[in-house]
Amino acid sequence: MRLAPVILALLTLLPFAAWPACTPPAALVEAGLNALRGQARACGSVRWPAAAPLRWQPLLAASAHRHAVELAGQDRLSHVGAGGTSLRARLREAGYVMQVSAENLAGGPETLDEVLAQWLASPAHCEHLMAADLQEFGLACAAHPDSQRRYWVLQLATPAGGPAR
Repeated sequence: MRLAPVILALLTLLPFAAWPACTPPAALVEAGLNALRGQARACGSVRWPAAAPLRWQPLLAASAHRHAVELAGQDRLSHVGAGGTSLRARLREAGYVMQVSAENLAGGPETLDEVLAQWLASPAHCEHLMAADLQEFGLACAAHPDSQRRYWVLQLATPAGGPAR
């Protein structure tokens, strides 16, 4: 069917409110992330020291939300967005000019605790959570409209011109 890709593309343009939301409150996410960062930990074979707290950033949250909705609408995980956009391009489109950035994705976890545990179990994702040069974050979750599979996007960054820690 030739209409299927067109319909999927149009679904990603629907207002965010049209998608089942599963994003926890920003304060809860911030507390959870900073509790993890506040303790030294091993990410794979590399030992990371405790890191300074992250700050919730609304532009990162909006960008993460758009990407989560896109992933849920297409029922897939990818760091490449619609039209081949990179994280840097998506952040620029959101109005966030970054010095450094990272992105964690997950598909399937039902809760914030589950997704954080999954990311901690993956060395690369754990390193993103513990990187001291990342200062701000935005997190979003969107559920596929039929399967209700949850798609999580965490975008971490330091703004351009801001001192990296």
